[in-house]
Amino acid sequence: MSETIASLADILHPLTPEEFFRDYHGRKPLHIPGAAGKLASVMDWRTLSGLLGQSGLWSSKSLQLVLDTRILDASDYCRPGLDREGREAMMADLEKVGTWLRRGASLVCNDIDSLTPGLKAVANALEQGLGGKAQANLYCSWRAHQAFGSHFDTHDVYALHVEGQKTWRIYQRHFEDPIAHPFFKTLGQDFHDKHKGPVSLEVTLKPGDVLYLPRGWYHDALASGETAIHIAFGLTSVIGLDLISMLFERAVQDPLFRRTVPRPDAPDSAMAEHLAALGARVAEYVREPAVVQQFAAFMRGYHYDRGTLDLPGDALAKRWRRRSASLKVTRGPAGWQLGDDRRAVPIPPGAEGPVSWVVGRESFTETELAQAHPGLNEKARRQLLTDLSNMKVVEVA
Repeated sequence: MSETIASLADILHPLTPEEFFRDYHGRKPLHIPGAAGKLASVMDWRTLSGLLGQSGLWSSKSLQLVLDTRILDASDYCRPGLDREGREAMMADLEKVGTWLRRGASLVCNDIDSLTPGLKAVANALEQGLGGKAQANLYCSWRAHQAFGSHFDTHDVYALHVEGQKTWRIYQRHFEDPIAHPFFKTLGQDFHDKHKGPVSLEVTLKPGDVLYLPRGWYHDALASGETAIHIAFGLTSVIGLDLISMLFERAVQDPLFRRTVPRPDAPDSAMAEHLAALGARVAEYVREPAVVQQFAAFMRGYHYDRGTLDLPGDALAKRWRRRSASLKVTRGPAGWQLGDDRRAVPIPPGAEGPVSWVVGRESFTETELAQAHPGLNEKARRQLLTDLSNMKVVEVA
C-alpha cells in the first residue's frame, strides 16, 4: 500500500530524526532501506509518463538527456517552439526523446518538486524538518549506461529511490562544505577523478530506499537493474555568507564603511588599522538585537512557497494570515513553546508540529494545514486555529 509522506520522520523511517541529527546530518552518508510502498506516493512510471505527456513543461533546460556521461545537445532532441509563456525556446520533441532513450540515454527532469502532490509533500517535509530550500531532479536510467562521472554536490542530497535498482559508489575523499560558487562548479572531471579517493561505501538502492549524502562527498551511480528511477532532492541551507550579504545593507547606513580607505602607502599603518576597525564594527553588528532578529526571520523564511488550491473548497473557504514573522517554536525546559524574544507560551503536547508549520507561513488555508498534518483531525484543527486567532497569532486574510 502506498504511504503518505508528511514529515521528515516519514522520509527517514525507521531511523528517527533525533538519530539522524545526532549521527549523520552534515557528517557522513547514510543508506536507509525501506519497504517498497514507502515512496510509492512520490513517483512511479505512470506518473512520470503523465508528466512527460505535458509537453509544454519540457524545454532543453527542464529536460536533459545524458548518454554515457555526455550531455546531449539540445538540437539532438528538441525543436524550436514556444514555451507556456509564449517565448521562443528549444522544446523537447518526445519522439526524438524516445529514440535516445531506446539507445540507452538517461532522462533528467529538472526542478520537478512542485509538479505533483507527492513531490511537493516530500519537498515541504524536508524544508520543514531541516530548514532550507529543497529542489528536486528526477533521474531515469537503464542498465550499464552511466549518466554522470564521479562528482560531488554543493548541497545535501536526499536520493529517494522509486523504481528498479541502482548501485551507488561513495568515495572516501570529500570537500568540506562546498557552495554553489564557480570555484567548486568549474572543477573538471580530471580533477574529480584524481581527488575522489577510494570507494568507502557501495550500496544498491531498491524502491523505498533513501540515500543521504552530505554536500562535498564524491559519488557516482549506475543502474544495476533493467531500469531505475530516483529523485534527488537537494537541500540548500542558510550559511555564514548569507549573514555577510545581509550585513552589507547594515553597513551602508554606517559612515565608517562609507569612508575612504587609507592608501596602502599611508604612514603609521593607517590602512591596516582602518581594516581592523571595520572588522570590529562587524563584530558589533552581529550582537545587535535587531540584526539577530532580522537574520532569524530570514532563516525562518528560507524556503520555497509551494501553495496549493483544492477547488472548489478553497475558492469558498477563508484564508488565514500570520500576524508576525518574529514568532518561533522552541523547546524549553518545560517543553515546546511559542513566542518571540520577549515572551513565550507553552504549546500543548503533540501540537508543536502544526504550530511550527503555521508560524512558518505567511498565509494558508485550512485545507493546506490538513494536508501538511493529516494526523490532526478536523475538530482539533479548527480548535487550533481558533486558539491561535484568539492569541493574535493568525487572522483571517
